[in-house]
Amino acid sequence: MRYLVSTFRQGDYERVLQAMRSLPYEKLVLIGHEDMTECEDLKTISRLEDVSGNQIETELLDGTDFMGTVDEIADMLSARMKPHGSGPTASVVLNISGGTKLLGDAALLAAFRVGVETYHVDKKVTRLPVIKGATALDRFTPGQIRMIGAIGGSSLTVDELMARMRPVSRQAAERVIRELKREGLIESGVEDGKVRVRLSRSALEVHRVLSQRAQDRGQKSN
Repeated sequence: MRYLVSTFRQGDYERVLQAMRSLPYEKLVLIGHEDMTECEDLKTISRLEDVSGNQIETELLDGTDFMGTVDEIADMLSARMKPHGSGPTASVVLNISGGTKLLGDAALLAAFRVGVETYHVDKKVTRLPVIKGATALDRFTPGQIRMIGAIGGSSLTVDELMARMRPVSRQAAERVIRELKREGLIESGVEDGKVRVRLSRSALEVHRVLSQRAQDRGQKSN
């Protein structure tokens, strides 16, 4: 089974239709909030799928906060990737052009977490840098992972960050900062007259996974 999962709300008919035309699938899954269940766009898409003989599913999200929504979407994607009975593992492709920006961001983070091929389909099809079958940690170098862990949930001056990165050289650490900034994973701003760096939402998700992995290792060693 090949699933096409798309974020969705009223007004996204054209985006979802373009994704349906551009990405091969057997079953369409639309994810969004409760208000999508009665919208006209959903009814129109359902009629199209009925005519073509395909199936459509809807997943309503209950998450009241951003990370709760990420967790829900990640669980939903993981469940569909599992084989049914003795059959092969299902294939999942994700489109995040529908729904609110917050929903799209949450879906992208969920895709990084579980490793799902991801696109933004609008007037053109844009493949996003999520590696199929790879988790969030697989796309980062050891130096990048070290820096994400060093910053954590803090807002640090560059000197404070350099101190946390020792014994890595300043030159090497500054190179990693540039790499992560290009990826949109580090943000910077002036606070109290000093330039400070912090993790973006995407990087905070990576940090959460890192922390969970370290905790799991600690429990196994006890």
